[in-house]
Amino acid sequence: MNTDKRRKWILLAALWGFGLLLLAGCTDTTPTAPASQGFRLTPGNQATGVALDASVTLSFATTVDHATVEQGMHLIAEPRMYDPDPTMGDPGSMEQVMMDPDMMQHMDQYHSTPGHFTWDGTVCTFHPDSLLMSQARYMVHLSGSMVHMVPGMGGMRDDYNTNRGGDMMTHFNTVSASSARE
Repeated sequence: MNTDKRRKWILLAALWGFGLLLLAGCTDTTPTAPASQGFRLTPGNQATGVALDASVTLSFATTVDHATVEQGMHLIAEPRMYDPDPTMGDPGSMEQVMMDPDMMQHMDQYHSTPGHFTWDGTVCTFHPDSLLMSQARYMVHLSGSMVHMVPGMGGMRDDYNTNRGGDMMTHFNTVSASSARE
């Protein structure tokens, strides 16, 4: 991506992020959870064309325990689920894995994307340590303990995939490496 286009995208992303903060108390019609539920996730569920340098942002309507969020949110690239792992056999499809809380815990521990968290009030951003994989499907896994901590989040089960452990999962797809360079 040339420098001018990159600057425009960074400015657009910053303005969009600022707009999300302003809208935190307003009704929202985007495919992410409505503000009345007290939670918003970006990229939204089923988002496509997500940039390879994207972060994951969780916006809460109220103060939350930072440690619970940081321990309960994981980003998992579908191709990384199949990395050699002597502790398990074939995990199956991403859909099969996310329905099994024990398998999700394993994926969080051994196959999730490394990164770090930053906080700005009630907004938490997960920054991957490296670029996201090109043309990959990613899962954002929110543990049941995190879901139960946030008021109103348990009522969002229709908006997200859930399992018997109370975990919630969303998915997004990244752009191709060649698209990212344009």
